[in-house]
Amino acid sequence: KHMHWITDNAGLTWRRVRHKATIHSFTFHPTRASWALVSTWTPECSKPPQTKKEKEKEAESHQYCQHMLYITKDLGRTFQLVATYVVQFNWGHESHGQQDRIYFTRFRQGDGDQPKLTLWTRDVDFCYTDNQGGKINKRIPRGNKFLISNNYIFVAKLKDQDAQTVNLMVSADGSNTFNQATLPVELEEKSYTVLDTSEGAVMLHVNHGNRAPVGVGGVYISDKEGYRYAMSLPNNVRSPSGDCEFDKVLSLEGVYLANFKDNGDPEGKTAEANAAADQLEDDAAGTDVDRKHAGGGRGRGKDEEIIRTVITFDKGGVWSYLKPPKVDSVGKPIECPPDKCWLHLHGVTNFHNFAPFYSLETAAGLIMGTGNVGASLRFETDQVNTYFSRDGGLTWIEAHKGAFIYEFGDHGGLIVMANDVERTKQVVFSWNEGQSWYDFDVAGAALEVDNIVTEPNATTTTFLLYGTRQDTGVLYHLNFEPLGQPACKGAWAADSVSSDYETWMPSDGRSNDKCLLGRQITYTRRKQTSECFNGEQFERPVVRKNCMCSEEDYECEIGFARKVGSFECRPAEDAGAQIAPERCTSSDFFYVDAYRKVAGDTCEGGWFPQKAAVPCPAGAAFSKSALSVLLVGLVLVIVMATITFVSRSEKFKHLFTNYGFDSHKHVQYAQVGKGGPESAVDTVGARYDPNEFLGDDDDEDAPPLVSYNLADDDDEEHELARGRGLEAAKTAVPKISGPPGGGKAADDDDGMDLL
Repeated sequence: KHMHWITDNAGLTWRRVRHKATIHSFTFHPTRASWALVSTWTPECSKPPQTKKEKEKEAESHQYCQHMLYITKDLGRTFQLVATYVVQFNWGHESHGQQDRIYFTRFRQGDGDQPKLTLWTRDVDFCYTDNQGGKINKRIPRGNKFLISNNYIFVAKLKDQDAQTVNLMVSADGSNTFNQATLPVELEEKSYTVLDTSEGAVMLHVNHGNRAPVGVGGVYISDKEGYRYAMSLPNNVRSPSGDCEFDKVLSLEGVYLANFKDNGDPEGKTAEANAAADQLEDDAAGTDVDRKHAGGGRGRGKDEEIIRTVITFDKGGVWSYLKPPKVDSVGKPIECPPDKCWLHLHGVTNFHNFAPFYSLETAAGLIMGTGNVGASLRFETDQVNTYFSRDGGLTWIEAHKGAFIYEFGDHGGLIVMANDVERTKQVVFSWNEGQSWYDFDVAGAALEVDNIVTEPNATTTTFLLYGTRQDTGVLYHLNFEPLGQPACKGAWAADSVSSDYETWMPSDGRSNDKCLLGRQITYTRRKQTSECFNGEQFERPVVRKNCMCSEEDYECEIGFARKVGSFECRPAEDAGAQIAPERCTSSDFFYVDAYRKVAGDTCEGGWFPQKAAVPCPAGAAFSKSALSVLLVGLVLVIVMATITFVSRSEKFKHLFTNYGFDSHKHVQYAQVGKGGPESAVDTVGARYDPNEFLGDDDDEDAPPLVSYNLADDDDEEHELARGRGLEAAKTAVPKISGPPGGGKAADDDDGMDLL
């Protein structure tokens, strides 16, 4: 049994928390300092496997393995039971006045040993209580897992236990109403990772199981209500535990970095995909971004694949590749083909090998990362270097050769790094945002560096470096205050010669107005060349101004998607059936909104999207006009087939052979040669046997061939004979001319393509 201790005076004194069982988790109240939720597993959970007789005895005494939830209102002096058989729990959000409400999920069985929630099950419900367990309200049956972030509540509700699929239920009004999350296509939903809920919208990663490539999922962005989702980025890299290579640039609004797999195998490895569905997140509070910046999240390694890094400056509306630096850290030009030359950075799923891309809220526009320049992300140690951006990811420089672990201090004015791939005794730092680097020995013997950390706000100049030397852990305290740098001055006179500060507006590089999310944001930050420290009390001035709307202020609606680097929203594959109206017919088009304004965007006027014309799905019903045309065509086909059949029948053939020639039976031909027909009627129908023209014995009746060569005098007799044979032709016979434009018909058909 473990002992637990608590302090309420910053560690000056400690007292023991007395509880009959080992405390599993402890969650403070968001506003009441002495309130907390405490969970414990009963002692029966830690007992070794029991015999049948022991289990029967345990059942008689009702001593089962359970996860118990308690509340304390006096920092652990007394406890009150809230619920049993609990899976998850958390306080409500203060934005809805629910900070005293307790949300939790629990098994409804009520007796027996509590199983671990390793698979989605129909036996767990989402509940809440407003009076510390006095009355428990079941809110969503089969609601297995939940998360509370900002003013949103997300609940994963079982859909099919055999297929292990779930639906995501979303509430933006404190659980008064829940709506099922609407995705643009019908795909299996195995599990979810809520990436971010800031700025009035939800960034959601959905694991589609074996219907998608292994180790990836789709990133979707919601409307302001949080339940209508449109595709933002496909094939976002994820780990089996739900960690996603997706991160917000914390110092800026609407800027995100992500890695996506460009060659995913759609069939995938079924076992690994199902394993990903079984790894369920344990936290009921905090998004994926929150957990990363709280220091957690080490993922497993992965095989080398074609993975690329992209960035968005408009909250997932448009994604583009990172621009590579032109020279490396020693000034040598970086050469690579233009169509295969981008910067790629490692994400959190490979954290145990390389440091992921990293930013802080207090370091305006600064981003660090480890990776390489080329066609895709590399995993060889000798190919990975450390990169730095001071303009929010628009441009990058190679900060140092090799892979380093890094940390910001002094509001970004100080950067401290150490090699975390090879054993080292050196620390590298810069106080001019990577313009120059200095190193010093931190120890006499090399060590393997695990990490460098500072206080949560990263506003001081002190750091902790920890790692291992052989089998022993080591910890070093780094203090850069003795460098003696003066305090920076002139924050309210930025850009002046006497000021150590400058103004900076983030941009996506596409427009000159430097607008992001419909507004210009001007930050005041230290000049790169100023050799001074900001100080812990520095408050950064920020000015906002709305812009005119453009395509960048809009994202794709449900059923539409953009390619990387494109602004055009085109219908997504297999999405027509979901967005088509009920009366849509296969021969029609319907008009629908292809764009919607990015949640949190404040632009005014300017560009406004028009509705897009989309053909109705191929499986839709026919329209009345189309059915009429089809019916008429079918009748004509039947009539023509009947006429053809009858005309070829011996019984009715005579009705068709001479039809229409009776009025011409007295027309006479002038005879040319011998044995010609007497009238026009004699030239058609069954009276004339075509074999008469094929016999060899009729050569004497064949008309003579006419030669157009000049005849010799001794051929005069033959010429006269030819003349006699042609006396009946009193007028000249005109020649037959070819069609205008050539001797053959055009091959191309310019007809309309009817959809």
